[in-house]
Amino acid sequence: MTRFNMIDLTGRPASRRPPARPPLPRRRSAPGPGPDGGPAPRPALTLVPGRDPYRSPVELRTLVRASMPEDVRGALVTTVRKAPGRTFQVRWTTLDDPARVPAGRVRLSWTPAADGRTDVSAHLGLPGAEVLLAVWPALRGDWCDVVRPTVTEVTELHAALSLATAALDHLVR
Repeated sequence: MTRFNMIDLTGRPASRRPPARPPLPRRRSAPGPGPDGGPAPRPALTLVPGRDPYRSPVELRTLVRASMPEDVRGALVTTVRKAPGRTFQVRWTTLDDPARVPAGRVRLSWTPAADGRTDVSAHLGLPGAEVLLAVWPALRGDWCDVVRPTVTEVTELHAALSLATAALDHLVR
């Protein structure tokens, strides 16, 4: 019986096992000030219960009672729920993120107003531009239920128009 040797594309004998890879180094955040003397880097794990809104989506209701942090542009809506009393998931967009809102997405931003009220604005990302969608001045308390219908309708309308445009483009070809 003849024994065949395996040869790879370069003509060298192929090994049956892939070469071993060295283990990846573990990331550790250093406590104290950063290397340049500035603020300490954001920790890998957050001490606040729940998720870190800088990295993963959280319920909008958990963020609306406080002012927006200084290092963010706003809260990018990631998931919309239609049920009354349910808000949507958002994620902070930092100053390091691209300035434009992605097409079909809504970014909410809010600033404190007089008498403990909040001014809220929404920007919609379109393929060629970013537009001011709505402004809600002087909202009081938990304003999620006020903005939810507008954000839901616009998000669904953009998805429907995108689907119709893709279908028409496919038919025209």
